[in-house]
Amino acid sequence: MTNTDNNQFSHCLYRVEQVQQGEKKAAEACSISMTQLMTAAGKAVFRQLKQHFPAPARIAVCCGEGNNGGDGYIVARLAQEAGYQVQVFALKPDTELLKPIESDAHRARSAWRAQGGSERSLADCAPEHFDVVVDALFGVGLNRALEGEPVTWVQRVNGSTTPVISIDVPSGLNADNGHVPGAAVRAHLTVTLVALKRGLLTGKAQDHTGELVLEDLGIGKRFQQQNDADWFRLDAGAPGDWLPARERCTHKGEQGHVLIVGGQPGMSGAVILAMQSALRAGAGKVSVACHPDVQATVAAAQPEAMVHGIGDVEALQPLLSQASVVALGPGLGQSDWSQNVFSKVMKTDILKVIDADGLNLLASNPTKSQKLLLTPHPGEAARLLQTTTDDIAADRFAATTQLREKYGAQVLLKGAGSLLVTDSGNCLIDRGSPAMASGGMGDLLTGLISGLVAQRMAPAQALIAGTLWHAMAGEAAGKNGERGTIASDLLPYIRRLVNGYGRDDD
Repeated sequence: MTNTDNNQFSHCLYRVEQVQQGEKKAAEACSISMTQLMTAAGKAVFRQLKQHFPAPARIAVCCGEGNNGGDGYIVARLAQEAGYQVQVFALKPDTELLKPIESDAHRARSAWRAQGGSERSLADCAPEHFDVVVDALFGVGLNRALEGEPVTWVQRVNGSTTPVISIDVPSGLNADNGHVPGAAVRAHLTVTLVALKRGLLTGKAQDHTGELVLEDLGIGKRFQQQNDADWFRLDAGAPGDWLPARERCTHKGEQGHVLIVGGQPGMSGAVILAMQSALRAGAGKVSVACHPDVQATVAAAQPEAMVHGIGDVEALQPLLSQASVVALGPGLGQSDWSQNVFSKVMKTDILKVIDADGLNLLASNPTKSQKLLLTPHPGEAARLLQTTTDDIAADRFAATTQLREKYGAQVLLKGAGSLLVTDSGNCLIDRGSPAMASGGMGDLLTGLISGLVAQRMAPAQALIAGTLWHAMAGEAAGKNGERGTIASDLLPYIRRLVNGYGRDDD
């Protein structure tokens, strides 16, 4: 959601440093002073406040010492003038305002006091006594864990049912990478200013930003012209015509052949889900190479697929020679059979979509190749980079880029706010549902991406479209209840999405 007329700008994601260094230059180019920009910020947040909470609502505005606090003082003054019941709580309420006033935040605080406004200590803020809390404590410059009184304040705010509007970024959240190193506000609405900060949309940030609104303050277009975005947020319309309508005379041989390699004993369900997803994605033919002990089980699950029990690894060769793409890893395991099969597939030049134990085996046998599409979740990414899951969570953007550099692959780092580094650029997809927190979802995604590649969609496009449609299918299935949604519930929606139905659900 955005108030800018440039829809493309609302999809550009920027680093905090870019915004901090670029907003002044963009404002100057628009003949707007930084004092005017802060006033515009306060007015923009107040507009959002009015839309959600009409006067005379009781408002607690919690202000820090920097520009974020200055925005808060402007909101407080405007709200008081409009008939709201306003109380300001300050991080340092007894601060003496020296003359001459040296900063815009200082001026905003002085204007609030000149209007008869008062300040109380942040420790006195009782959120349950107000209709809304405005979080203007810390802005995008914070890159450490909160300490002292702000931690207690965050705990009180998060423990209440009072809704919170955060200015620019929820206090405690790292707006550059989405990391939450300690206590952080869980906002109901975040009004971010000037440009979208990339960290607001991925990882733990999704539990803190709530509804996200961009207010570009009248300088967004110029800011975009002056600053190149390295990451882009994709919506449902992104895939466009990447998978065009089929010609009437087409046949299965023209729709590609997916080979799914995996399924050791005890893990047949994973290859079954990947197999079904590849078929529903539209692949003309789908074959499965699995352990002989599960061949009958897999074959019985889907008569349209061709299922082969692979005892001797050399039996894979004719299957590999016929395949358009290999999905490597669902239910593969890490046994001797698994390692032999993995090694055989990795020696081929065919494009490979790797997930699950395929990624774990790759971590033990690192290979750099442009013929790889990697789809790790944070735990698998940590093994691939020989680090910890906490390190991955601390900077998902850096981790995705490191995976690209180490393995030469196009990479999808799964999770809330999935990140993709592809030949077509870097993008973020913040779609999906908590309903997808169940087993087998990754197997569906592997089959879907492979099915799109088989139909001659470019690998980068298949990775992007597959991730987006998988997330949208999860949203649709989750409407029937987030708890109890299982992977196979997504299959009917995957079929609809690859045929162009429901893609405008943005």
